[in-house]
Amino acid sequence: MSATRTGFAADAVAYHASLADDWDRRYRKRSFQMRQSVLLKCLQGWDLSGTVWLDAGCGTGTLARWLATRGCSVLGVDAASEMVSAAQAGSARDYSDRLSFVRVQTIARLALDDCSLDGILCSSVLEYVSDPSACLNEFARVLKPGGLLLVSVPNRNSVVRRMQLACHRLGVLVGQRWCRFLDYSCHQYSKPEFEWLLLEAGLSSEKLVPFGSPLPELAQRSRHWAPLLMFVAQKPE
Repeated sequence: MSATRTGFAADAVAYHASLADDWDRRYRKRSFQMRQSVLLKCLQGWDLSGTVWLDAGCGTGTLARWLATRGCSVLGVDAASEMVSAAQAGSARDYSDRLSFVRVQTIARLALDDCSLDGILCSSVLEYVSDPSACLNEFARVLKPGGLLLVSVPNRNSVVRRMQLACHRLGVLVGQRWCRFLDYSCHQYSKPEFEWLLLEAGLSSEKLVPFGSPLPELAQRSRHWAPLLMFVAQKPE
């Protein structure tokens, strides 16, 4: 990995570390709460009781705790120590027997055995890493045959995403930091592009749920509007 790409990843971690104190409050917003509704759609029909999951890029643990309420044992990992500390403080109150949180250098190299997980959640993380393909290959390694990967990425074809990018570029020109997360979010995909990455990692795409815009739910169902795509992928048995 080049020094430039390593530096980029470190900058993204530092940016998210600076948001740790406010992260749980963000998840109380409607736009963030939507992620829990998306997870329900993705996992409809699956019995999660007694399953073992990884939350890769767990932040302060909001979605890991959501999985724990449904009977999962969850390991949350994040590269920002501030996020992990906040997650550990939250898990002390709820479902502490099903939750653990650990800081890692990268989700592309996990200290986990082959075929050891029933599921992995990776929510809005791959856009910030240096090598998304390496992360997907690592996920495939640690998933059990038949295991699930829920992964969300920015939608290249979204009108909302394009507006965010235009706003960000304008801000740079006028000396403002509008849509600051776009300083660090450098990967975006169309549906076929990301399905190909999944396939190269040995994972099959089973379901797609567009989401994430401030528009009404009907508009979010369209891949032309929703800025995020949540893929449900499975490791073949």
